[in-house]
Amino acid sequence: MLFDINTATGHWPFRRIPNQTITELKRLLKSKGVTGAAVVNTNGLFYQNCHDANVELAKAIDPHRDYFAGVAVLNPLFPAWERDLENCAGKLGLKALRLVPQYHNYRLDSPGVLAIVKKAAILKLPVFIPHRVVDVRGRHWMDTEQTVNLHEVGALCHAAPEAKVVFTEASVNPEELVDKRGRRHYPNLYFEISRWHSVMGQHVKQMVKMIGYDHILFGSGAPFKEITPALLKLQHAALNSKAMNAIACQNAVRILRLS
Repeated sequence: MLFDINTATGHWPFRRIPNQTITELKRLLKSKGVTGAAVVNTNGLFYQNCHDANVELAKAIDPHRDYFAGVAVLNPLFPAWERDLENCAGKLGLKALRLVPQYHNYRLDSPGVLAIVKKAAILKLPVFIPHRVVDVRGRHWMDTEQTVNLHEVGALCHAAPEAKVVFTEASVNPEELVDKRGRRHYPNLYFEISRWHSVMGQHVKQMVKMIGYDHILFGSGAPFKEITPALLKLQHAALNSKAMNAIACQNAVRILRLS
């Protein structure tokens, strides 16, 4: 089993991205051996009312609920976020919440962020926060150049220890994640591997050593990125079967409550 925690559907306005529809994305993922995926609607970055994108996503994945777990996008500065979040977890059946402060013009320490994260924890929804969506070095002039760093995400994790937070599209130094005694700084923080260094899986092995395989998830960033590099990182890490299965699928199934 191979579950991809980091995929997207919807329109990207700054360049052509292939395989943007749910049908195309599913075909692409299955061709690489991916047996299920968490998917977010990119439209939620740009709609004035981003909840409209969640309604779109739920409708799009309805025929594919056995394959896709939907990830909501909400803005904690929007007055109706609590109603919309409850709707996402209930009626729409979405399995996680994504916050994108870079695109919705707030910081993770802004008023309202802690409230929405705590509410997500009550609803058993993990919170996804991307370091970036695309490489800002080659961004379109109308796209954002802002990114979210580990210390911002870490501060939020400390403020809401009951929440499960997934830091996506991030490459971090494993030594930043533990203290001198080897204790984790952020016990409720999870990482996906799509932007990690790919030299023979060394980064994956180092991260497993530092924070444990139970806090690492397979993610590709499809369709914005090719899937094969993420597959190779995992394969070349040469982990034992228990660690491999956890990263490939079981950790995602657990935090998304898919079984």
